[in-house]
Amino acid sequence: MINFVICREIQNAEKIWEIVKNPYDIPNYWKGTRELNIKEVEKGVYEGDIRFAFPAKGKVRIVVDDSTRKVTINYLSGPIKGSHEIYVEKDKICSKWNVQTSLFLRPFEKSIMEHFKSGTIHALDRIVK
Repeated sequence: MINFVICREIQNAEKIWEIVKNPYDIPNYWKGTRELNIKEVEKGVYEGDIRFAFPAKGKVRIVVDDSTRKVTINYLSGPIKGSHEIYVEKDKICSKWNVQTSLFLRPFEKSIMEHFKSGTIHALDRIVK
């Protein structure tokens, strides 16, 4: 299981939320996501296909909640399953991962988690800048 939270301090929560809440921009910041083919199925809920930076695909459901300033990416199928939450608070942006790798990736889970942590740090830095 891959579980961790990384936060960055921010100056302008409204500006950061405007960036984070657009699910179509996820590949611009989260480089582990090469491509998202999603469509809005109801207000603030998107579903579709994800293509990862490594050669794998999956299904996702993304929920954008303006009231809590949280985006939840649910990985429904593919090499990882679980959730990734990105939330904006008054003075910080956080990324919370709670995913499990598929059986064939489990032997590499520790190194995958370190890779996800590094990618998260870089993604949050891109968003903040």
